[in-house]
Amino acid sequence: MSGIYPDGPPADEGEALLAIQRQVARVMGLVTRLDVGPRPEVPQGPAIHAANHRSMADLLLSTGTFSEWGWPIRPLVAGAYFDKPGLGALLRRLRCIPVHGTEAIDRAHEVLEQGWSVAIMPEGRVVPEDEWAPTGVGRSHPGIGRVAIDTGLPVVANGASGTEVFWPRGRTLPIVRPGRRCHLALRSEVVGPVPDSTSREATTRIMDAVARCVAISDRITGRAA
Repeated sequence: MSGIYPDGPPADEGEALLAIQRQVARVMGLVTRLDVGPRPEVPQGPAIHAANHRSMADLLLSTGTFSEWGWPIRPLVAGAYFDKPGLGALLRRLRCIPVHGTEAIDRAHEVLEQGWSVAIMPEGRVVPEDEWAPTGVGRSHPGIGRVAIDTGLPVVANGASGTEVFWPRGRTLPIVRPGRRCHLALRSEVVGPVPDSTSREATTRIMDAVARCVAISDRITGRAA
């Protein structure tokens, strides 16, 4: 790691990704109601985004969010999904980063050093509802804490709700109801550079913020009072 980060990715590459994100967002707008908060205020340059993972639709919601923010962000996605017909092609177009196991940390460092902001789902899988229901989030892996400590870059926590209704865990495709758009919400909180000395402490700090954002989003979609 150089410790020196560009202000952003190459301009032409960033604009190309934003154009694709806008296309996906337009399609999402036909079948869902996207309700995302304002773009987080962080210094210019790459940032690390953390989000909960209830559904395969989380990627679609994040794409709509990044489009609205005008921010070309690249998510880390399990490599196995790139082998799925249709989905794999979409992931490549969105310049998602395929990862396998512990290599996620190295890939995140690599892309951040190129000036891209990255999105990471620390739970590492689509979490069953019985596991996330008590707090809004499931058990997380400490890799994101390691990346945050190593880079010193700002962290943004994101909490999504409604994706588990639009595309329930275990289904091959989302549920599309003609004339009835599913309500999806996302809210964010800037954690900033983490002050922690261990990856587990940093991850706990980040996921506590994600849980707070999820609670707000759940209230917006009606999942919580």
